[in-house]
Amino acid sequence: MDQLSTAAFSMAIGAALIYAWLRTVARQDNRPALLRARSHSFWCALIAFFVSSSGGVSNQQAVNADAGESLWASDLLAATGPALWLLSIYLIGLYSWPSSVANVRAASLEPRSVMTPLPKALSAVAALVLLGAGLTLWMIRDVTGVPPQYAVASSDAYGSTWVSQSATDGLRAADQMLALFAINLASLALALLIAMLFILLRKPLGSLSPHDNQVLREVWLNRLLRTSTLAFASVGASALHYKASWLMSLDRTMYQPWQNTANVAMLITFIAMALWKPPENFARTTSPKPASSFLRMRENLLAIGFLTTALTLIALACSSSLVQTEYADNARPGENAPQAIVSLLVVALLFLVLNAGFLGYLHLKSRGTHSLARHSADLPRYVYVLAGLLLIGATYLLINPPFEYFWGLVPVKPVFALGALLALLAATACHIWWVRRAALPWDVTVEQEIWYRQVHELRALRVVTAAAVTMLAWGYEAGPYVSAVGIIVFCCPAVIILARPEARVPQRV
Repeated sequence: MDQLSTAAFSMAIGAALIYAWLRTVARQDNRPALLRARSHSFWCALIAFFVSSSGGVSNQQAVNADAGESLWASDLLAATGPALWLLSIYLIGLYSWPSSVANVRAASLEPRSVMTPLPKALSAVAALVLLGAGLTLWMIRDVTGVPPQYAVASSDAYGSTWVSQSATDGLRAADQMLALFAINLASLALALLIAMLFILLRKPLGSLSPHDNQVLREVWLNRLLRTSTLAFASVGASALHYKASWLMSLDRTMYQPWQNTANVAMLITFIAMALWKPPENFARTTSPKPASSFLRMRENLLAIGFLTTALTLIALACSSSLVQTEYADNARPGENAPQAIVSLLVVALLFLVLNAGFLGYLHLKSRGTHSLARHSADLPRYVYVLAGLLLIGATYLLINPPFEYFWGLVPVKPVFALGALLALLAATACHIWWVRRAALPWDVTVEQEIWYRQVHELRALRVVTAAAVTMLAWGYEAGPYVSAVGIIVFCCPAVIILARPEARVPQRV
């Protein structure tokens, strides 16, 4: 109880200091009310991100050889600390507005639904990441724990002493860690719902117009959902790292797929949340309806990309435990290459099928535009050249690996490697054909439609090429540099290659 009291007192002191700092900065700001309100929301979101990402359950998984297992109070604080900080900072932010933009009690005459400012696509992504993090808890159910090793001192007849065995921390079993991870995830979800409720029901700011008040709610919800999504992903990544630590302690090589999946998933989530900017349409436009077609298309493109990537990474984590076999102590490099190739081939095909399925849904949804012409164009030529070189090079190195190992090497059969390459090429060609012929439900310009289809085509080439390169890295344990090439190709953003068109109104003749 003393530990809980100390933690509560520390959190109260920290919250009071943050509140005082926000109020002090707000009083010294002489900018217009709208800019001050936006700046206030930005600083609150930034503080919430840092304080909610510190600590967590991952610090409780080790069993210290000297101190033993941690107390229940420490476990409870670690599990609920991020959620408490997230909720506290957003509540402080909502009730520490500058005095010049204080809340008013007068109701607006403009009709508004409480759920209007809620970002639908971002909410769906947050729910999906929460579901994925919950799935990782099912994956760690078989962790049996590792007891700690205590230091052993030895001595000889001459009185000399030395440490023959150093102390090594153990690992807690899944029956203890599952509850902590579940509490951490559930408390974050509850904090998200409570903070969203306060934002949606907050009184409007007196110095802002009804439209600006509405958009400001959207900004707050956007930043809250992005921070919560990162927190959900962090819990899932911590669970995967927890299982990787267990496998590593048992001298198994299966820990690498778990570590890589956690790191890549966290990186993709962080990049997606960093690029998912809040709305900035505070000033009313003269024709918001036509311009919003392109904005909806962009949101759909981002949502499809994130959903397919997240589901693909989850499938990769599941397939790695089912398809890949464990290395024996005397196993030769390359014996696991066929399993790695099959696993990555299935994952790449899954990405193409999911992406094509989402496009199929849009095709069925846009029945009124089936008779319109489809506008598409090829990607820059160097993209096809680079993708072809990487695919051919990875296949050649799978057949003729230039690696030398002490225990010898077991190369993949040429027919097997060529079959995997042909399967990837055939699936990619079918996917590109469908991308260029699927109907779209938005009233956009020709340039915008071409850009949308090109981004889908680039994503397919990116995933397929990264899968081929990763086959070489996983199959032969080619080292971190080959894996880095695959990660760079997989994470290459489309904005580097394709210029985003402007959101203008299409001209019909």
